[in-house]
Amino acid sequence: MTSRAGRTAPHERGAVRVADEGRITVTIKYGKGYDDSWVVFRGSAETVQQDIVDYFGLDGKSVAGLAPSELVLEATRTAQAASMVVKGLDARVLPAQAAPKAPQSPAPAAETPGGLLEQIEHCASTDDLKRLWATNQAAFSDQSVMDAWKSRGRALKAAA
Repeated sequence: MTSRAGRTAPHERGAVRVADEGRITVTIKYGKGYDDSWVVFRGSAETVQQDIVDYFGLDGKSVAGLAPSELVLEATRTAQAASMVVKGLDARVLPAQAAPKAPQSPAPAAETPGGLLEQIEHCASTDDLKRLWATNQAAFSDQSVMDAWKSRGRALKAAA
């Protein structure tokens, strides 16, 4: 992603810039537009990788086998999914410790996309959908989960 001159090539999913002395810069955008938020990480490759995992609250074990570029893509998907949720439902991001649990079913069902899809279908309000997203953010990187969630949100808005 970097030219020989060390400039960052534009890329809608994120950018990596190799700087002097083994330091890199990674930019992760929350959307495609100029006015969308972004976050920048700088340091050694190992430091940047750990900073990304910490910043996005990713499970270190589940991303341990990812190449740095794959981690950037996963973090970008997470950032863009969060942005889509907030914009799509006019939602707010709640701190993790304050996020209420989804009332529909116990957590083990949420560990599989099928269980989460069931929970999405049983949400009775957009607030229920927001809570479900807040407690299962990592699962929303699965496109089928995100599609079902958006569809349910549109149906609930239309019924209101």
